[in-house]
Amino acid sequence: DHKFDPLPTRDYYRFYAIFSATQPAERPAPFTNVEGRDGFDKEKELVERLLEFATDKLGGLEEKTKTAAKKWYAERGLEFLSENKRKKVADENKPPRHVGLNEIEKGKMKVRQQDKWIWERRLERFEPMVQSVFNGKDALRSNSRKLRMPKQEATDWRPDSHILSGGSLAAPGDRVTPGVLSALNVPTEHVGGEPFSVTDDLDGRRTQLANWIADKKNHLTARSIVNRVWQYHFGKALAGNPNNFGVKGENPTHPELLDWLASDFIENGWKFKRLHRLVMSSATYQRASRHPQHDDLLIQDSRNDLFAYFPNRRLSAEELRDGMLRITGELNLQMGGLPIRPEINMEVALQPRMIQFSLAPTYEPSPNPEERNRRSIYAYRVRGLADPFLETFNQPNPNDSCEMRDAASVSPQAFTLFNSDTVTDRSIAFALRLQREEKGVKEQVRRGFELALGRSPDVPELKRMTAYVSKMQQYHHEHEPPERIYPTEIDQSLVEEFSGQLFSYTEILPVFENYIADKHAADVSPETRGLADFCILLFNSNEFVYVY
Repeated sequence: DHKFDPLPTRDYYRFYAIFSATQPAERPAPFTNVEGRDGFDKEKELVERLLEFATDKLGGLEEKTKTAAKKWYAERGLEFLSENKRKKVADENKPPRHVGLNEIEKGKMKVRQQDKWIWERRLERFEPMVQSVFNGKDALRSNSRKLRMPKQEATDWRPDSHILSGGSLAAPGDRVTPGVLSALNVPTEHVGGEPFSVTDDLDGRRTQLANWIADKKNHLTARSIVNRVWQYHFGKALAGNPNNFGVKGENPTHPELLDWLASDFIENGWKFKRLHRLVMSSATYQRASRHPQHDDLLIQDSRNDLFAYFPNRRLSAEELRDGMLRITGELNLQMGGLPIRPEINMEVALQPRMIQFSLAPTYEPSPNPEERNRRSIYAYRVRGLADPFLETFNQPNPNDSCEMRDAASVSPQAFTLFNSDTVTDRSIAFALRLQREEKGVKEQVRRGFELALGRSPDVPELKRMTAYVSKMQQYHHEHEPPERIYPTEIDQSLVEEFSGQLFSYTEILPVFENYIADKHAADVSPETRGLADFCILLFNSNEFVYVY
């Protein structure tokens, strides 16, 4: 049983039993008229190009081993068998695996086989398929690496669920039937069973669970989500541990308010827009960020549990990126459609990355700025490859559950906002916008303050920044930046797992053949680069980085 909370072991395994028959599957489903498919053709063409390259390289190695196998059979007077037909033949009656290849070629073959499989799977993304679930045995799933529906389903089968002693699959204990958590004292809709049971039939288990979760009497669901919405707006939750409403979780600072918000949320149809509007129109949300008795409050209520003033909050990683794109005029507000791949630090993008005992394909950004510069919510996230800019500003790890964003300030954040390619490119775009909209340096500085900070500069700020821009423009007249080069192919290295020998192979990067890059420092005038240095200062100011 749970050490602290009223969750008996039996409840855990009853909850687990609800999903014991659930299997994932990809099945065909037609596209709807409202689905965003812009860019399908270009993306598919890119994947086909990479698949063709991998298939061609693999074909050369397969042809070499096929020739060696024919020679092996001929020397022994045996009939040649293809590789598939050899699988059931005794080892002494067939050539060694990868016959005719040296150790380095064996390593290359593994890489090309992996590449071919990856690009074949990527190609399926453009087919009208849906990732779904079905009820069935584990054994009925396809043995291939594709999750397809089995040709025949066992309709008369029922999963046999048990309490596992010590959590071991090899030590089944008492049998259990599907059910929900009894501690909440919310009965299910299951007719004929005990109050907290779920149907033992294959069909209907997940539906009954979903209905139980969203039951009006189940206030834990509503309390949990309104607590997270409050945390989203204020930077801190009413109940301090959004992932833990149990005994070890932090008690709510305002339990009556949490209860009222949950009840109001349920009574008004679980409407999220209404909940956001309710919170943001409250006097609490509209408080200033500094209280008249601020120093006294720091002693009496150091954590601002009373919400006497609006807590300062640093922008999240995604808000920083989107905010800069909005200010520079580059942000594409198109909704939905294919995920986009922002340009990230090239050194990170090109570094080798392991996946399933081989190398994953190199990260390639979307080919044009309109696609790259969409909101961060549409960015394709690769588990083994974090965007260095977003990671530095505490974007959560996709492998872990994050109950609260870490807002710690560390040195790499300052270096990133001053020196990273991401911020440099945004500063160039910002400077170009200022030059399009205003003519003189003084007017450009004033417009920069308005766009980035939402206010006009005071007299000393305007004087200092105007002098700074002029100084930096003079500097850039005397210093030329290097041009940024995008490679169209790259040599990767890998160690062959059995022999330990190092081998290299070529990987093509077709995105960069017709790549439309953002404007870089080498592409603009010294005047623009000097103004961009002022833009970087604005991006580094607390007024931009924090919400007050």
